Amino acid sequence: MGLEPKRRRAPSAATMEHMYSPDTVVALPALIEERLGADDDPGLWVEILRSVAEDASVLRAQGGSRLFAILGCCSHWARPHQSRWTAAGGFALPEGYGDGEGFLGGLPNLDWSVTLQFNPNQAGWVCPLQSPTKRFSSVRLAVPSRTARHLQAAVHAVWSPATLDTKHKRTVFYGFRKSKGGWKLVARSERGEGQNKRGPQPLG
Repeated sequence: MGLEPKRRRAPSAATMEHMYSPDTVVALPALIEERLGADDDPGLWVEILRSVAEDASVLRAQGGSRLFAILGCCSHWARPHQSRWTAAGGFALPEGYGDGEGFLGGLPNLDWSVTLQFNPNQAGWVCPLQSPTKRFSSVRLAVPSRTARHLQAAVHAVWSPATLDTKHKRTVFYGFRKSKGGWKLVARSERGEGQNKRGPQPLG
């Protein structure tokens, strides 16, 4: 008796509901959806990818090499109930204890991660045909876990040199809120080496 071919997992209702935007088309890649738990809101992940794709589209318009995203879920943040990012009404500060240092302000550790490549033709993210080389442009995204339980989420992003800045890394906080219309980016804050910290930027 032959084996039936393995069926590809169909996108969830939340994924389909948030898949399209008037400006940017982003679908939730299967690599991510198959890793999300029952407490993770796929609609948020779609909006995160859409928002970061908009930043990536501007970079591609200015020219540049291939861009990869290393993104995953983080369940251990640095003092989330005492430290605040005050943009757009306030969020738990999206910082961790990463880099092996154990200090507040470290890189958030990822419970799991996947690598995607930006496709400028579709203004979205796809599974790369080959692994990136040692030197490549990237953005690392740490997304909070258990987002289905909450109406807000702050994402920690690190853009490599030669992306937002020609010489330095840039750390960007993306703030999202959920309403009846779904998740929406409401604040963005950027900081990095060789630059004074830019204050929160509320979005209309």
